Formats: sequence, structure tokens, C-alpha cells
Amino acid sequence: MRTSKLVVVLTALIAALIVTTTAASADWPRSSARQPDFSSCSSARHACTVGTARRGKSSAWCDRAHAACMRTGTWDTYDGMYGRRVSGLVRR
Repeated sequence: MRTSKLVVVLTALIAALIVTTTAASADWPRSSARQPDFSSCSSARHACTVGTARRGKSSAWCDRAHAACMRTGTWDTYDGMYGRRVSGLVRR
């Protein structure tokens, strides 16, 4: 009887250790990662320039999107995998 209680306790401890280790090493979503600022046309251009530089691309389309954003208030780089369209930006 005493041996079976010991087995149960050891099994519970091992299970708790496995759960704790798995939770500690899990790859959690990076929701706390800083998101680019798209509150104004200028901040959107900065985010675009930084993103294209990280990918080794030209930022010429960021300048074209910035010029259009200053006219319309809409950031539109929806041209490819990293593009986006955001309306209602402050024109500065």
C-alpha cells in the first residue's frame, strides 16, 4: 500500500515537472513586440523605410506612398507581401 502511494506521488511530481518545462520553453506569440507606428504619413514612411532596409530592398516606393498619403490621407503600399493599406492618417 505504501509503495503505491509513493508511485502516485512520484508520477504526479514527474507530470508537474514535464508541464512546467513545456510551458517554460513554449514559443509564445510575440504580441508585446513593438508594432510600427501608422498614425501619420511621416511615421508610416519611417516604418516603411526601416522595413525595406531590413529586407534589403529599395525604399523608393515608400517615398511614392508618402507623397500620395500627403494628398489623400491613405497609406497604400498594398503591392506585394509586405504591403498595407491604412486610411485616415494625419497628413504630416
